Amino acid sequence: MFLAIDLGSTSFKAAVFDAGLRRLAAGRAALCCIRGPGNLVELEAGEVERAFQTAVRATLKDSGSAQSAIQAVGITSQAQTFAILDPQGAPRTRFISWQDGRAAEACAALGQLPGFADFGDHASFGELLPALQVCQLRRLRDERTGLVRPGDLVAGLPAFFVRRLTGEFRTDQNLAAMSGLYSLPLAGWSPEALAGCGLDARQLPEVLPIGAVAGRTAAAAGPFGLAAGIPLVLAGNDQTAGAYGARVGEADRVLLTLGTAHVAYACRARPPERRPGLIRGPYPGGQWYAMRADSCGGNVVDWVRRELGCGESPGEFLALAEQSPPGSRGVAFDPEEPAGPGRWRDRAGRGRADLARAVLESLAGRAAELVRELAAGRSGVEVLAAGGGSRGALLPEMIAGLLGRPVRATDADALLGAALLAREGLAAR
Repeated sequence: MFLAIDLGSTSFKAAVFDAGLRRLAAGRAALCCIRGPGNLVELEAGEVERAFQTAVRATLKDSGSAQSAIQAVGITSQAQTFAILDPQGAPRTRFISWQDGRAAEACAALGQLPGFADFGDHASFGELLPALQVCQLRRLRDERTGLVRPGDLVAGLPAFFVRRLTGEFRTDQNLAAMSGLYSLPLAGWSPEALAGCGLDARQLPEVLPIGAVAGRTAAAAGPFGLAAGIPLVLAGNDQTAGAYGARVGEADRVLLTLGTAHVAYACRARPPERRPGLIRGPYPGGQWYAMRADSCGGNVVDWVRRELGCGESPGEFLALAEQSPPGSRGVAFDPEEPAGPGRWRDRAGRGRADLARAVLESLAGRAAELVRELAAGRSGVEVLAAGGGSRGALLPEMIAGLLGRPVRATDADALLGAALLAREGLAAR
């Protein structure tokens, strides 16, 4: 059996799969973030360990599996969230979330350094963004001189748990490239990025290919419910693990995830060229991914549901939107990024159904554009849809109509992808 772990932004999830990758049990533990002035978003190290332990132990208990029955563990994660560890691996700081917004000035300062002129040629992101680890580390250097001491370690969530469970300090290329500290052309940590943050490469994890075995669990894994000697496989970021679970790389496909944000994801045989707004990086099996994201998605629908008094049920909102004809009787909706609210145009005399449908038509248009950019005019591309927005027929049907091709619902499950990589990682040893 295989244990998959997904270190998400609001909760940690785990699931046990059998040899045929049938899900036997699943569990989750919510995370409690600390929020403060200046868009501070952090997590106590003890809270992170508690959530991991709770999710894993609950899942193993529900599956009825003994520790010894787990053959391999696959771990996938949100990107960017990290902490500073002392040389023995104990956290010296809280984990700084990718949602933390305090690094805007540091981001601007880094952008002025000569070594960052071609940043987008090296990293997963085409431009410096305040949420990236490289910018947060620069902020720590500027605001608190001496906080990161020589010999300290910089650990993203997966690298922290790899070290905690196995004693090895390792991450994968997929996650490393999203940090802003890693160079894709060099296949290693960027000297310019390290210099900009005052770091040494020895303070960062060893980087392995996605899908590699980072190590085997040691006795320290016992409190987390895991026996010693289990291979721990690196499964990249959660979008990549979800795409791998949906077998996106096995054909010419675009996966459209209709969640809180809308994300389009595709695989390439070669590294995609840098383009504004494009996110790219390594994919399992030596392939590469190209990804586009739109911050407007389910968050907009949630806001509109409240505005229109549709209650908590998405089904009620969809039923309302279906009462309006295509075109929403002339009403148009413009979302306001990234908070979710927006405004309607030409709404005078129109009903709630028209307003609801106008929102979906706006989101469908934006999602279709994401797919067009990744499909690049190829007529044979298969479009898959996953996430909460794919569970009702209306939004996928709108997107299909705009694209002129079918949109097939699928399950892009990050836990399934992590389990699949764990199974393959075990077989490769």
